[in-house]
Amino acid sequence: MNFEKGIVPHRMTGYHMLYVMKWYMPEKLMKSIKYRPDYESIWRSAEEVVQLMLSNSDNMLQMYGTAEELTMNFKIFQNFPLSHKRFGYDQANHYTTIPTVYESMNGVAFLNKADIFCLFQNVVVGNPFENPKSGPVFCSMQPILLKSHEEIIKGVCEFFKYDKDWLRRLQDEFPQFHKNAQESSTIHEDWNFEKALKMFKTLLPVWNEQGYDQFEFGLKSFFDSEGADIHEVAQVIQSLASYLKHSISMFPEMFQPYDEVKNPNSPIVVRVFEFHGVQFVMKSEFFNAIKIRNPDLRRLACRDYDGKLMTMSYEKVQRKYKDRIENIEFIKCPIERATHKAVPTMTPSGEHCILAVDFLFEMLNELIFTHRIFQKVESENLNFLRRFFIKMTDFFSPHHQSIFFVTLEEQDETNYQFLDYWENFENVDTKHVRNFGEDGFTVQDLKEELEYLGLTKTFPEIQDYAESVHSEVFKAKKGGFLRTCDMYTAVEKCLLNCVFRRFPMLRLFLHTQKACHLLPELICDFCDSPNKKQFKNTNWKEPHYTKTSSTYTKSDPENTYLYEIKLPDGTQLTNSYNRFFNMEQIRKHNIKYFIYDQNDMIHFSKNSRTLKPRKLRDECRYSLDAFQNFFPEKKLYIRTIPSVREKRNETKRVFVEEVLELISVVLRQQNTRIEESDDRLEKYRKKWETNDKALEKTISLTEFWYILEEFDVDKTRITIIPDPVYQLTVPKLVKDLRIRTLNMISPRGEQVMRSEQAVYHIFEVVYCGLNWTKDSCRTHENCLKELKTKMICSMRAYSEMDEGTYVTVEHVHSVIKQLKNHCSFQLQRKTPSPLVELQKRKCDEMISMEEFISKCQKIGLTKTMSNMKLFLEPLTMAFVVRIRYLAVFLDEFLDLGRPDLHGLLNVEMQLKAFTVAESLGFKGLDDILNLPPHKYLTSMHPDNFLKKKPHVNAAAEKNTPPKNSKTEESKTSQKALAVAMEHTEEPEVEKNSVDNKNGKEDFIRKTPVPEKALDVKKSSSEDAQKTSESEKALDVKTAVMNISATDINQSKCCTKCLRTSEMCNEAKKELKMTQSRLEKYEKKAKRTEEVEIQMREMEVEMKRMKKEMKERELTMEKKDTEMEDLKRNMLKLEAKEAKMQLAEKNHSISQNELLEKITELSDQSKAEKEIIDELMAQLKSEKERMELQIQQNEERLNSEIREKERGFEELRAALSIMSTEMESIQRDNRNLRDQIASIPESPPTPPVPESPSERSTHHRFALLGFQKIKDSLYHKKQLKQAKEMIEKLKSSSNLVEIHQIADYEYYQFEAKLLKYSKEVELNIQRIKETCDVSTVTPLPDFPEFSKRFMNLYWRIINNQSVTSSEIEVSDSECFICTEEMISDQKTLECEECKKVTHFECASKWLKIHRSCPHCRREMLDPNEFPNLVLRQQKLLQRKMADQQQTAEVEMEDDEVVEEDDVVEDTPADDSMI
Repeated sequence: MNFEKGIVPHRMTGYHMLYVMKWYMPEKLMKSIKYRPDYESIWRSAEEVVQLMLSNSDNMLQMYGTAEELTMNFKIFQNFPLSHKRFGYDQANHYTTIPTVYESMNGVAFLNKADIFCLFQNVVVGNPFENPKSGPVFCSMQPILLKSHEEIIKGVCEFFKYDKDWLRRLQDEFPQFHKNAQESSTIHEDWNFEKALKMFKTLLPVWNEQGYDQFEFGLKSFFDSEGADIHEVAQVIQSLASYLKHSISMFPEMFQPYDEVKNPNSPIVVRVFEFHGVQFVMKSEFFNAIKIRNPDLRRLACRDYDGKLMTMSYEKVQRKYKDRIENIEFIKCPIERATHKAVPTMTPSGEHCILAVDFLFEMLNELIFTHRIFQKVESENLNFLRRFFIKMTDFFSPHHQSIFFVTLEEQDETNYQFLDYWENFENVDTKHVRNFGEDGFTVQDLKEELEYLGLTKTFPEIQDYAESVHSEVFKAKKGGFLRTCDMYTAVEKCLLNCVFRRFPMLRLFLHTQKACHLLPELICDFCDSPNKKQFKNTNWKEPHYTKTSSTYTKSDPENTYLYEIKLPDGTQLTNSYNRFFNMEQIRKHNIKYFIYDQNDMIHFSKNSRTLKPRKLRDECRYSLDAFQNFFPEKKLYIRTIPSVREKRNETKRVFVEEVLELISVVLRQQNTRIEESDDRLEKYRKKWETNDKALEKTISLTEFWYILEEFDVDKTRITIIPDPVYQLTVPKLVKDLRIRTLNMISPRGEQVMRSEQAVYHIFEVVYCGLNWTKDSCRTHENCLKELKTKMICSMRAYSEMDEGTYVTVEHVHSVIKQLKNHCSFQLQRKTPSPLVELQKRKCDEMISMEEFISKCQKIGLTKTMSNMKLFLEPLTMAFVVRIRYLAVFLDEFLDLGRPDLHGLLNVEMQLKAFTVAESLGFKGLDDILNLPPHKYLTSMHPDNFLKKKPHVNAAAEKNTPPKNSKTEESKTSQKALAVAMEHTEEPEVEKNSVDNKNGKEDFIRKTPVPEKALDVKKSSSEDAQKTSESEKALDVKTAVMNISATDINQSKCCTKCLRTSEMCNEAKKELKMTQSRLEKYEKKAKRTEEVEIQMREMEVEMKRMKKEMKERELTMEKKDTEMEDLKRNMLKLEAKEAKMQLAEKNHSISQNELLEKITELSDQSKAEKEIIDELMAQLKSEKERMELQIQQNEERLNSEIREKERGFEELRAALSIMSTEMESIQRDNRNLRDQIASIPESPPTPPVPESPSERSTHHRFALLGFQKIKDSLYHKKQLKQAKEMIEKLKSSSNLVEIHQIADYEYYQFEAKLLKYSKEVELNIQRIKETCDVSTVTPLPDFPEFSKRFMNLYWRIINNQSVTSSEIEVSDSECFICTEEMISDQKTLECEECKKVTHFECASKWLKIHRSCPHCRREMLDPNEFPNLVLRQQKLLQRKMADQQQTAEVEMEDDEVVEEDDVVEDTPADDSMI
């Protein structure tokens, strides 16, 4: 529906344009605009403001086109519901959007409730004010009034059925409503600013003091001006406010959100979006609609996270939920886009979002032209670029396998994070796209521009896309020349093709978003083929990792080959190496990793005896393929390994070796054989091949899903399980402060780690193990620098590997060993690094700030110490200190100038720290680093380390005797006391200020309490035991203090005792730490008591609530009995009513007859209506079929046009290359023209063109050559010349024989020319289809007249007499093969009809038919009866030779006569010429 005629048009001013421009253009480009100081006060039209901005931007905004085009894009971009809130317009500004009417699937019109107020501002038609100053005041009051009522629908996105006459009725009713309001009005005319403002505040449901400053200023200015009268404005605005409230009460379904009680008539609407032929709905919106319409059914859960709104295909909605959508309206909601931005769409919660693929392309556009990152990246920083796009796939993940939206808030935050990644490249010089004149640009210009911008260094293949992109941009231009803004588009498309081809995960993301069509040159590997697939969209089984339990063997907990996993259904799984093979056997026989279950083991134990040789029993367990042949019904499992990130499900990966083996096995299991010609598996094997046994590749779980779809695999046969090695190793890394790595088992049985982790491991072991400010080597110059270079080269080698690559631990250790053997490392090996010293500490041990800073200074880490002191706590846990050590080392590493490695190490450090934080129950690393010291011990509770503890195998548990809880408790308390004594610090106190007894009691009070001691129900015996132990510890402490005191006195006389005094000082410091810890434990105990008191109160409250529940149950039972009584009464009443109805039926016989007639007529009308409906359906289907056929024809024509355009481009390129060749030919032609002028008329036999396939091996040049031949034959010039010769010959002679020969020769020439043209056309088609010259067939001889005809022609043309007897009547072509016979060829003549044929042709004919092909006279095969034919053949050859000799003599005589004539005509004197 078009609202532009019924309401006020866009009315966008320069003010609005400025606000829209800030959201349409990147911030960096906006900074390039040079604003005038008074630009906001200048009132200009929208297009004038845009033109002013373009003119003052130093050509930085050329990609947006002209001011007219950019203004139109602004208007499209801002036209969405509640856009004024997004852009931040002043509340006193009018609405600028034009409401959109949506059509449901049934053709009913709907309107967004947020647009109703935009329509309502058009209720007041015309200017109802006599005073011209009153209009602006009303125009500022009206938007504030309407926008304040928008709070009614805040937080929802709902629609209502729209009547096209509704607005017109309001416009007609309001004048009368206003007139009635004026008659009953009590408004006085003694107005001032305060009274007017107070009156207006009473009309608004909400008054925002900060949002209406500009309005108050304008209202005050209005009262300060002369002739101001607010009376009539007050009357109109009050009438409008009253009319708005009246309309809201009359039409609640249009203004108010749905409410089951207050507004039940509001329709429940779900939007159906369409993108490139795919229809989909928002899951959250659809599930909420189902919940409203089906409140009794189980609630459908939809999880929207990270600002992403998931969708579901409309086809799936109709198929899966068809029984729940009867009362839900589905409306068609188009996705609008401006040239450079997508128009935001409302979310179900009233916010705004855009498609994720639109966000991706908008962000890439900003990176290409605003920040120009592809120009800033040099060859040495390509790895940095690769890491950036890998980081992008964390957000633009194909894991969802469906289209999704992104909220604008999440878009802004994510965009900021991505741009912050390039902060270090901000000052790198770059180039801008050059300006092109009115002539536009060509393909060559585009290639030169790509090279000028330096993009060929980053993407050498980028110029290969220039031709196709140029034609695509030119076609989208729809006429005219290509401008500078089109060059921006072409450069962007070339870059996008390169980016998506180089990074397959982004290309897979495009496929999941159904956006492959946006880049036509990009070939998608996973787009659906037209063939139907039997197992399409089937789902595998994947239990959640928290519901599985991984186990290890207690006797050998570090042996990862013995790890097992148990599924929720009780299935016990183990790997193929468990207790079967050792490492030597695995490497020798190339035994593969796969998963067994208990059924496999039972089957093997029962049936393995049939495999007599021991070797066969082992070989059937070498691989999954071999074991499935042994046990065809085996269940198939494949393990997944996450990348240790926050989004675990999105980062799962599988080994490619296991994928390839699994596909072949499952296809065999489902009886789907791969044909011999099908090389898809081999292609994938070559694609993933590493050619290095130390490397293993993985792919994402999403890519694995699409590969299974490609092979049409029944995914229900596959179960996805978490890797038990990963499940059990991660918790160990949390508690362990050693430098360990997260190692997995490869498909070949080797221990492997991620390539990124290998880089991080080298950083921890080598870089963090040295003092890089001190070069201790005296032998070599720049020794430390050389080690640094080798280390960086090793780290770069691992970091440049493909995403998901795993490296063997053995390979990484060999690299580290080589680096450790360097002399600089050997010289510093006696000085352990802080990380090595931390390995001796416990994870929850407290470390002082002074110790941390001193160790950093010892190893030369002084760069960030000044800033580190500001946020360090006095006491910090050991694992947090380790993270801080690594952070300090990483800051020092940044000085090496390797931003790619620095970013990778930063990510890996955060991933490892996040794993620790997640295991401790924190939200992230920042929560731990910012945690106050008094909360560390609480966070380090053992239960916080693992949400789910690993289990020990039952077999191992049987061998472990049970422990006494009391002895365990006592050992724990003794251990805690020992730790307290080891790290004791005592505060400085005055001597003899505290006696022994008080000291003991104070120490006992502050002794660390074990975790079990926090229980309120501890026994008195335990208290006594702990008190005695505390007293013993106090005696030890006092002894230490006495010793320290004597040591201090002795240190004055003995220098050797200085060390002892230092140790005593350190002991004092540690005592302080212990006392602080004791205070924390005491506070914790007090908090525990308070919690228990609260628990007791809650128990009392629960008992009281239970009593109330019982009372309520009794009342409910009473009500149930009353309901049963009412039901009995109802049944009695129904029985009475039934009797009354029977009585009525007896008196309604006549009425029944009339009703029967009515029903018969209604049935007939229904039948006729059904026939009409069937005809309408047939017409509709026929119309759809015709439209589809037209669309297919258009697509086919478009593809043909595209192919021809591509061919023209290739021809133009080839013509430019051949220009030099043409010049040389032209020079030869000039030299030959003089010679030709003196030569008499020659026969018009056209020159034979050279075969293009012989001249050039390149398909473009060959194609050009054949095209030239085709063009030369197009106008049939040769045929016209031949026709002229024939006519000339006929006109020169009246002999019938000559006329017959001429007609025969012309027909032969025409047939040869047609055959030649067809062969040329076939070769052109072959080259276009294959682009291969080897497929070209050689051309036949160029058509020409026979020698006999040419001799006869020149004799007649030269006026030589020819008689009938002299004309050779013998045939010149073979009657069988129709080819010309040459004098040296063997021929055979029929004795009856004198027809002459090739000897070989005749022999083949006569072997079958035994008769002349012309006259059918009996003849014999000359090869079978040579003696009979030999004599006749010799006579015939002699006759033909004589005729040929006679013709040659006549030709020589003719040439002599012509030369004599030329000599006679030559002038005697040269001066007369």
